[in-house]
Formats: sequence, structure tokens, C-alpha cells
Amino acid sequence: MSGKTKRIWALLLATYIGVWLLASWLRSPSLDSYGDMVENYAWGQTWEWGSFKHPPLFAWLVRLWFSVFPTEVWAYYLLSYTNAAIGALGIAALAALWLPQPGGQRNNALLLALLFALGGFPYANLAGKFNADTVLLSLWPWTAYAFFRAARPGAAYGWCVALGALAAAAMLGKYFSGVLLASLFLISLARPWRSWYADRRPYLALAVFILLLAPHLAWEWSNDFPFRYYLSGKFAGGDGTARRTSFILSAFYYWCVPWLACAWLWRHLPRQATPCPTLPTAPLVALTLFPATITLMLHLLLGIHLTTHWAIPLWFALPALLALWLAPRLPEASLWPQLRRPLAALALLILAGNALYASQAALRGKASYYYSRQALVAAVEAAFAEHHPGASLQWVGGTWAESASFAFFSPTHPRALPGVPDAMPALVNPHPTWASEHGAIICTSTYGTGHDVACEAQAERWLQARGISAQRQEIPYRAQGWRYPRPQEKLAVVYWVAPSITNPTSHD
Repeated sequence: MSGKTKRIWALLLATYIGVWLLASWLRSPSLDSYGDMVENYAWGQTWEWGSFKHPPLFAWLVRLWFSVFPTEVWAYYLLSYTNAAIGALGIAALAALWLPQPGGQRNNALLLALLFALGGFPYANLAGKFNADTVLLSLWPWTAYAFFRAARPGAAYGWCVALGALAAAAMLGKYFSGVLLASLFLISLARPWRSWYADRRPYLALAVFILLLAPHLAWEWSNDFPFRYYLSGKFAGGDGTARRTSFILSAFYYWCVPWLACAWLWRHLPRQATPCPTLPTAPLVALTLFPATITLMLHLLLGIHLTTHWAIPLWFALPALLALWLAPRLPEASLWPQLRRPLAALALLILAGNALYASQAALRGKASYYYSRQALVAAVEAAFAEHHPGASLQWVGGTWAESASFAFFSPTHPRALPGVPDAMPALVNPHPTWASEHGAIICTSTYGTGHDVACEAQAERWLQARGISAQRQEIPYRAQGWRYPRPQEKLAVVYWVAPSITNPTSHD
């Protein structure tokens, strides 16, 4: 790749990150409405090998990121789209494995693979919410790339180490990565990959994988596998034909823009007199189809509940496959001069569309848009300062992930705990000094529209069991600023917990 091409790619990726960062900030000024991102930050407050829901990698990444960047909403979206951009580069790298020869056709095919990746909804608007699903946008393409490099005859041992490390990282991102690893294993049983097993290389990769995953497995064992309680809710069953069909069609509606662009180019680009030769792409077709097929089989066999957000990383190989199908029609001359203006227009359209969405949400008074976590935290912190002048709020429990909002948005970053501090699930990542610190239990319903009755009942039982008088306070708050022309009053119920408890007893 020439220096000019590298500069074009760097400009393209920088523009992609900047456009979607700004679009996400316009659309969701308090991070995602479900609270996944503040939840990640809260889990990252400790270096644990797991949580009561997910493996730990994305929480570690959040902690590392914010050890460098300020704890601001824009910086979180920067993480989201940096992660997605790394994954898009991995997709282009996959395409490069099937385009080994240098030349203009190769460069154009790689550019299209990158653009098709960035144009899919998983790498566009859906990538803004950094969580256990979207962290796979970077991990899966590079894991697959390392596999195909490691499985080549005479591959360097470093690729086997990289494969083991990336496979472990994928599993530490989300256990759902097992469908990717199963897909790679099935591909490895076909020609020409099966000869790999006559060598020591795959066993080196397996050893690295087990070694890196072992601490997490030991942590899960010592905590009686807490993730199983969360996982049990995924075996609800009852999914009908409509849900299965929707899941399968995610290959098209999540990737409609690349499909349409591919169809337009196929129609308008004449086949070249000297088409670029390509390697057989059957393994890439398998990589595109196997993860979704295995997911559907597990659904049918085990009754696993299908959710569309699981499809976010599933079809990651599709952009590379579309680019390779177009390769024989691509010219030697660079396509970039023809693409610059349409891409610039698309960037402006994305920004305008998100600005319009935010304006409509603000004018209509959409509850999720007006749910300002910053305002919630500021109101509770102000009330705490009145109750305990000079003290610092050091832990917050209650409604999860609203308690996690304090970890991110409060200047003092108090420790966030789900529920009450000496019971599950908070004991999965315990905060043993809670009894000697000022704390609060926050109860608020979805988007602050009312009372979280279950949270309040749990808090009152917990306080009564410890002989603590309930210092209950209802705190109204509202989003403020130019974004919110129709301020809506929200409500949080707070139970203040002073550091006066001695010899607390743990309750599972």
C-alpha cells in the first residue's frame, strides 16, 4: 500500500470516527438509554476477572481508555468508534488474504471492503453503544484473520500465538464468541486447512488460548459461576417463526447499504479485460454463514432466546465477500476520486439526520432523550452535600444501571453497586469497606418516570434488618440546557446510609 493510499485510508477513518462521534453526541447526550455504557464503566472500577453478567474484557478496555481520556461523553463515543474502525480494518485485512497480488484492482477491492464494513449498521449507528456485543466488532475480524494466517502451511509461530490470544480475548469479550470459534474449527476440517493438525502450530494456539482464559475460569469457579443467573434468562424459548426470520434477515437489513452499493457497482462497472485473479472464497463464504447457522441451531436445540442485537457481530465477513465478488469488475485506476463526493455527501446526511432526530426528540419531549443522567447525579450530589456537609459520597447502590451512572458522571466517581452492598449480585465484585463510608441507595424507574417499587422495598427491608432508620428522600430533577426546550421533571428516591454500621453481615 503506497503512502498516498495510507493517507487516504487515515483520512477516511478519521472522518468516519469524527462524524459518528458527533452524530452520537447529538443523538444520545447521556450515553445509551439502556445504561450499558455506564454499566461498563462501573465494572471497570475494579480489576476483576468477571462480573455478574459478562466476562471482563470490555470493562478493562473502558478503564484503560479513561485512564488516558477525560471522563466525558464524547470520549466514550471516541472509544466506541475507534473500536469499530479497528474492526473495519480487520475486515479489509481478511479481504486482502484473497487478493494476494499488488495492483490497482487489489487496492480498489480493499477500499470497497473497508467502505462496505463502515457502511453496515453494526459499524455505523449501532457501534456507538460500546458493550459486550460491539466489542466483538473489532475482535472477531482479527481473530478470523489470525486463524487464516496461522493455518497456512509454514506459517510463523507468532501467528499461532496471536490466534490463541485473540480467541481468548474474544471469549473474554462475550461468551457468544464460541460460535465464531466453532465456525473456525469447522472451516479448519476442510481442505486445505485440515493438514494443519499434522503440525504443532494449532496446539500452540490452543495452549495460549487455555492459558489466557484460565484465570477467568478460576474466578468463575471460585464465585460459583455467577454469569449463569444472567444466562438462564436467555433460555426463555417461545421464539416464533417471525423472530427467527427477522434474525436471519439481519444479514440484509443490517447490511442493506453495502448490499445496495454492491448491486449498483456490479451493474455499472464493466468487466475488465484483465480481471484480477482471486483465490477460491469458499472459506470466506463459510465464515459469513457459519456463525449465524450455529446460533440458529443452538436456538432450535437448546431453546436459546434469539435477540437481534446478537446479530451485530455475526455477519462481519460479508463486506469482505462483497468486495471480492466485485473484484473482477474493478479498474486499475483508483476509485477514490469518484467516491470522495458521494462519501462527503453521506457524511453530511448522517450529521443532518442525527441533528434532525435529536431536534424531533427534544421538541416531542421523548422520555429517553430527556433522561439526563448528568442531571440525576448532580441533583443527588447536591442533596447529599446538604445532608452531610464536607463529606464525600463513596458508594451508590440501588437500581442498576442507574447507580452505575454515578461512577461515570459524578466528579468523585463513587463505587457503583447493584442492589445493596452486602448481598448478591454486589458480592460478585465486593466493596468490603462500604460500612465505614457514606453511601446511598438510588431507586428510579425507567427514564426516571416514577418509582422503582422493587428497589425501594429491597432497600427498606435491608435497612430494617440492620436496625437503620430509613433516611428516605424524594429528589426531583430535570434536564437543563439548550438541548432540552421542554424540561420534564423526573424523580429519584434516595436512601442515605451513614458510616455507622458495625460488623455488617453478608447475605446471599
